[in-house]
Amino acid sequence: MTNVLLIPGGSGMAIAAIRALKEDPSIRIIAADAEPLAPGLYLAHQGYIIPRFDNPAFTASIQRIIAKEHIHVIIPALDPVLFHFAEKKEEYEKAGCTVIISPKETIAVNRDKWDTYNALKGKIPLPQSFITKESITIGFPLILKPRDGSGSINVFKAHNKEELDFYFPRTPKPIIQEYLPGKEYTIDCLADRDGKLLLSISRERIETKAGISTKGRIVKRQELDDMAKKIAQEMLFFGPWFFQAKEDKKGVPKLTEINPRIAGTMSLSSSSGANLHILAVRLALGENITIPQVRTGIFISRYLEDLYLDDDKIAQIPKA
Repeated sequence: MTNVLLIPGGSGMAIAAIRALKEDPSIRIIAADAEPLAPGLYLAHQGYIIPRFDNPAFTASIQRIIAKEHIHVIIPALDPVLFHFAEKKEEYEKAGCTVIISPKETIAVNRDKWDTYNALKGKIPLPQSFITKESITIGFPLILKPRDGSGSINVFKAHNKEELDFYFPRTPKPIIQEYLPGKEYTIDCLADRDGKLLLSISRERIETKAGISTKGRIVKRQELDDMAKKIAQEMLFFGPWFFQAKEDKKGVPKLTEINPRIAGTMSLSSSSGANLHILAVRLALGENITIPQVRTGIFISRYLEDLYLDDDKIAQIPKA
């Protein structure tokens, strides 16, 4: 068996990964989370309650799980833990497991949308972007968002100067961008240990709620594949990563953000013929992989699913 640890187990990314990894019966899934009601603790083959990642006891708890469960691969599954695992990568790998994580330099650039913009300016299509009101050279409407934001939190659309003046001080560490009115896409990617792009799968975001894609379909657009190749040439990734793009008024897709981790709706890509989650585990184990054919026209419609627990069930989840 290959033992894979997902942290935190309650994130939407982890839950999607658990389902995708279960398609390989040789993979045993362990989930860890600070919240006893995190659903991943009960969907995985084994769950553990751990301290929060900002608790000094966090690292020791992970080390205990690695030793007890003979963990082969760790998959970080939420933005706040990425830096931790990038910095502690060698320490965990000395314990005998591989962490699927991109370099901390890549994580840092991708975490800041202004840094991402400057790193890729002139290399791929980007929305015109500014960080001061005085530097704006385009007309309204404009989009304001936090440079380190996610999940569409604190994202505002300004139709005129009055709205810009209102939203600007209310947006934490703001970036101001050209408004993109067209279709939105997420491009799921897979890179090997050397950062070589092995695969990119594009999915149209048909419906989103709170920044999460709830309805989508697999599509084929060469310009999105080309964008994936150019990003991978400029930045070093390992394992699954994804970026989002949205069409301008002329229908040209422009990059809006990059995330060096698994995505929640990456499950759609993994259901299209090339299971990114399983392929990533095989790469982490040092195996040679073959990229399967991807089917287009596959749709996803996500919905909430209930998980019913009782005191006895919760009490069965040990603390690490």
